[in-house]
Amino acid sequence: MRYRETDDVFKTLVSELTSTIVPTTIMGLTILAVGLFAYESLGSIALMLATIGGSVASLAKIVVTVAHRRANATKRATVEDAARWEMAHGLLTFVIAASVGSLAAVVFTYRDLSVQILAAALIFGYSAGVAVRVSVRPFIAATAILIAGLPTTLSVMLYGDAAHWILAAMCVAFLVAAMQSVWHVYRTVTRQICLGLEMEHQARHDPLTGLPNRKALSEAFMTLGRADDTLTCVHCFDLDGFKYVNDRFGHAVGDDLLTSIADRLRETLDHPNIAIRVGGDEFVILQPDVRHPLEADSLARKIVDVLTAPYRIAGEDITIGISLGYTMALSGSANLEQMMVSADKASYRAKRNGGGIDRETPPALDLRPSSVAA
Repeated sequence: MRYRETDDVFKTLVSELTSTIVPTTIMGLTILAVGLFAYESLGSIALMLATIGGSVASLAKIVVTVAHRRANATKRATVEDAARWEMAHGLLTFVIAASVGSLAAVVFTYRDLSVQILAAALIFGYSAGVAVRVSVRPFIAATAILIAGLPTTLSVMLYGDAAHWILAAMCVAFLVAAMQSVWHVYRTVTRQICLGLEMEHQARHDPLTGLPNRKALSEAFMTLGRADDTLTCVHCFDLDGFKYVNDRFGHAVGDDLLTSIADRLRETLDHPNIAIRVGGDEFVILQPDVRHPLEADSLARKIVDVLTAPYRIAGEDITIGISLGYTMALSGSANLEQMMVSADKASYRAKRNGGGIDRETPPALDLRPSSVAA
């Protein structure tokens, strides 16, 4: 169940469920030990069924948790992946909770004090463990605690003597406390995750425009495919007349202009193309998976056309020029730093020529139409 969580927070919280292997193992063994002792002492087939169900569900949850860990290690989870893992963890948690609740409830229908002590310890131990470990998904945790605790509480109340009424009152009090613990842990963990994600975002994004920065560019480049039948293109550009805008209208207007440029880039570029602000009025466009050199030229012209259209800022119509240089390399041998240098050279040539577009072609690259897949 989703709460007021962003996709990244949701996926991170669900991934926290992979930390439950040890407590699940301990609980499975405890269910097995208490259940077998209770069956040996009382001989109820219901106790044996609850014990088998809890033990098998615990084993299944361990298997699911291991598979979840491996999936997280091999690929970046989507929201849909996280939702499926959450459902699997939740269903198995509910089965374990039902077995614990059933086992304890049946035990309290017998007047064997030694077995009742074990059943009480089992139910309190399970509720405390769930409150701590599964509370990152509060719906799962709260539901599991109620499934385990309510049948036991009702069974204890049916005794009618003072000691069991006190025990029933304790069960109710502990259930309420467990619910509060669930929400406290959830809120605390969520705040920590949000803070961590925000710090991670700030480390990879420009604070003014919200565009990725150099660090994010390097990381994105490392994830690109390395096929030799495609090209990777890097566009570098800066703004012509930006200093004039700052001097005439003030730095606040200059900042608004940079933000507007970033907004136009986000609206213009399609995945997997990425816009990066590298500093000041300098920007980079990473264009992977180019099948034909004309695609790079087309994007360069589109960027210049879009960004040189007038901006309405603080009641003023502002027009800015663009000096853009780009270069390409076969994806299998592309080097980001070398491509940045080449694209910068082309950008400087464009500026010396009064703005517009220029291209730097590496000597080793043949850009005839037959050189890459059409």
